[in-house]
Amino acid sequence: MIINNKRRKIYLLAGLPLAIIVAYIFVSIAPYFKNHPTPASLTVFMEFLCGLFFAIAIGMIFNEDSRINGIIYCGIFAAIPVFYVNVSPWANVTLLLLAFGSGAGVGAVAVIRSVLSNRYDSLAKIAKLLFTIFFAIIIGFLAYELYASSFSADASVSEYLILQNVFVFGTGIVISLVLYWLAIRITIGVRASEIFIFGPRSSGKTYFVLGLWGYISEHFDKGHSNEGVVLTGDPNDDGEDLRISNLYANVLDGQILSRTYRYQMVMYQLTGKKFGIIPVKWTVVDYAGEYYDELNEVNYTRAINQIAPALGMHPNDIRRRAGTIDFVKYIKLNFRDMLVDPEFTKSVILITMYGNFLRAGKVIFLIDGEKITGSRKGQAQLAREFGGYMKTLIDLENRRNMRFFNPNKKYALAVTKTDLLFWKNKEIRNQILSMGAEKLSGIDDHSRNASEIEKKIFSILSANTVFRNLVNMMNDISMYFVAVSVDATAEPFPTEEGFEDEIAPKGLAPWRFTEIIKFGL
Repeated sequence: MIINNKRRKIYLLAGLPLAIIVAYIFVSIAPYFKNHPTPASLTVFMEFLCGLFFAIAIGMIFNEDSRINGIIYCGIFAAIPVFYVNVSPWANVTLLLLAFGSGAGVGAVAVIRSVLSNRYDSLAKIAKLLFTIFFAIIIGFLAYELYASSFSADASVSEYLILQNVFVFGTGIVISLVLYWLAIRITIGVRASEIFIFGPRSSGKTYFVLGLWGYISEHFDKGHSNEGVVLTGDPNDDGEDLRISNLYANVLDGQILSRTYRYQMVMYQLTGKKFGIIPVKWTVVDYAGEYYDELNEVNYTRAINQIAPALGMHPNDIRRRAGTIDFVKYIKLNFRDMLVDPEFTKSVILITMYGNFLRAGKVIFLIDGEKITGSRKGQAQLAREFGGYMKTLIDLENRRNMRFFNPNKKYALAVTKTDLLFWKNKEIRNQILSMGAEKLSGIDDHSRNASEIEKKIFSILSANTVFRNLVNMMNDISMYFVAVSVDATAEPFPTEEGFEDEIAPKGLAPWRFTEIIKFGL
């Protein structure tokens, strides 16, 4: 469920009047382009850009995150060419229509490529670039007219008219700069091809990845994983236990998956095809939870500077490649002997995590459901973890706000181990039993009851003041909250000590992962 949509509402409220204002400015300025001796090539170029932008805007409508922008821009850049055609001499109409059509054709190619690669963030980048060109032309023209009117050699031009022109064109420049800044800020693009799963120790990251893989394998055409690229600093550990197939085998064998150690890291690529046509590829990192509060720009820079001499690479080259599977493969292949150095391995893991964090368009913060069982100790641990999330968010937002052309990020809070919550939290258990279900798998994960369970969990968490502050921070575009289970059929089973209170997945029966996929796409 979407629980925080503040900035999206702001974008909508700001975007609609912005569309009207920008269209009005274009309409107001267009006659000056016609009445003054401007090159015909400029008019044709503007028409080409309008066609290009119109096609890009249509492409943005196909994505939920940029849909509002697409609708607004379609209105703007469909109206402007019509005005141009109406005020142009009939001899130029065909040329202008051809220019618009050519721009739309080029834009259509870009849209098709973006849709087929699930990279809608590239459309937002193109839109920002086009806005920059448009406003550069507008401001350049206004500046030229301001200069020309201020130093007119025509004696018939009165001082009052000169002052009037200076005011009109000067005001136009100021307004254009403000509108440009707003247009850049409200243009939304989210990179869907990279998902960063953020969670502390024992939050269920490995199980979460396994559940995501299971869902994609079952519901997507040709869904599969590349088994993962494992990086380990222990020469006696080949990392085989971290491969997807072995993780799945251990679950089927009734084993509880061991935690990922500080010297281990694995990157998975989960792939499939949406509608059997559009390729979907998610890069996911699994790492030791102890690193969750070390992700910041200071540690990232320090780690890069530490390993740059050993790799023989410039720090900027490392920044460019950090967070990609290819870079992890490169280090594993060429610097295997250096991974025995704990500091080197730690630095590689940190730059890979933070680099992937920066690349990711979707960030999922995991909340350990086992800590929502009512104990004061669990609430205290969650408060500390939420504080760590806030610290990382502050670092990330401060960095991203300095770069206009960076893609936006979309956040989700995912409560793991919801099946365990059923067995150990009285409020959740009573709620599910009142719905006529004997365990979590009895609740259809597409149903209204599933949403009601999420709302109940959210209300329990909202008693934690740090959690409420975290939610208030996560207002970038829209913030999702979802409760998931890797195995909704899980129930207590005997342990070696004879107790029957151990609960762990015995197979893959993902619950509410549909919402995770919806968030990811």
